[in-house]
Amino acid sequence: MYKLTALTKLILAIMISIASLITNDLYILSILALIEVFTCFYLPKTKLLWSALGILIFFSFILFLIQLVCGTDLNTSIASALKMFIMAVSLLLLLQTTSARELTASLVKQLHLPYQYAFMITAILRFVPDILEESSAVRDAQSCRGFKPSSNPFRRIFDYMMVIKPMVFRSISRSENMALSLQMRGFSSPKPRVFIIDTKLRAIDYISMILFLLILSLLFYFI
Repeated sequence: MYKLTALTKLILAIMISIASLITNDLYILSILALIEVFTCFYLPKTKLLWSALGILIFFSFILFLIQLVCGTDLNTSIASALKMFIMAVSLLLLLQTTSARELTASLVKQLHLPYQYAFMITAILRFVPDILEESSAVRDAQSCRGFKPSSNPFRRIFDYMMVIKPMVFRSISRSENMALSLQMRGFSSPKPRVFIIDTKLRAIDYISMILFLLILSLLFYFI
């Protein structure tokens, strides 16, 4: 995936997210989820990637339980959990394989999105891996202070407030520092932006999009 341009990876992420939203077929959703998991195995293995996958699996399971408790039938509950997992992992793969500069350049040069809006989108996406890294650091710090989450899964949700509170304060501090830095660098300047990153689509980009569209078409036709 590293050889694909940022726009291609964004289109693939949108395609798989839309495909997951328009169907409730568990076979199709399971295949889409497996495609993403196998793609994760193909990427260089990092602690951040696998910890993020673990968190997504946990929250998907929580969503599944909430749906069941609220009286939703079993198939719909499983489908809702798979849909959340698929869309979240597609975003995770996009962030894992694409730098913020590449994504911003593609949004501005190819989609002709105003730079301010493109930067806002990439800044929000860039916060996701930062928050994951900070959550790991906060958990380690709380463990050193004797924090140990309960073995009860429901009690553990409340225990994790000890991790969430420091993360919220650190995120607010980070956003304030970013706003000050942008102001000092003339972010609101009306002058046109210049990007040195090459964002032109190559043959491998077109082939990847056509192959993926063909796979989705076959899934929806035969299943």
